[in-house]
Amino acid sequence: MTVELEAAEGLVRVRVPLDRSPGEPGPAEDWIWAEPLGSGRFRVESCPFFAYGVSRDDVVSAAGAEGEESPRLEHVVEKGGHRTLRLALGPGAELGARPVQGLLERLLEVGCTHELLRPKIVAIDVPPEADLALVAELLQERAREGTLLWEWADPMPC
Repeated sequence: MTVELEAAEGLVRVRVPLDRSPGEPGPAEDWIWAEPLGSGRFRVESCPFFAYGVSRDDVVSAAGAEGEESPRLEHVVEKGGHRTLRLALGPGAELGARPVQGLLERLLEVGCTHELLRPKIVAIDVPPEADLALVAELLQERAREGTLLWEWADPMPC
């Protein structure tokens, strides 16, 4: 089961600027869903696909600039204990392929959820109670097979 957030009542989209060098490929910003807490603070309710340093359940401060509809993340106020990992599928791998689906199902079994950015990127939420070493090993097994590449997006391992 994939967690795909829709525009739910009470959640807002928060823009997350990305540090990119001039001419560097890729998006200039990421978007996360968040619950407004008041006073410019928001609780993150989704995983970022490109941003580093922010995870589900973190409390962030964000403010809207003049002429902007969505608030822009300024900084993380309080970490929520979750981790964000990301994977990119290799050229020959597809989201619907048995090895990939098996991996995603196994991650769900150990307590993780994931969000898809089709056709090849998956953001994985690792809650505090999940066995992080097991999650990393599951991903590393598929990486050794050449199915995917993966990375720590927030925070780096201790």
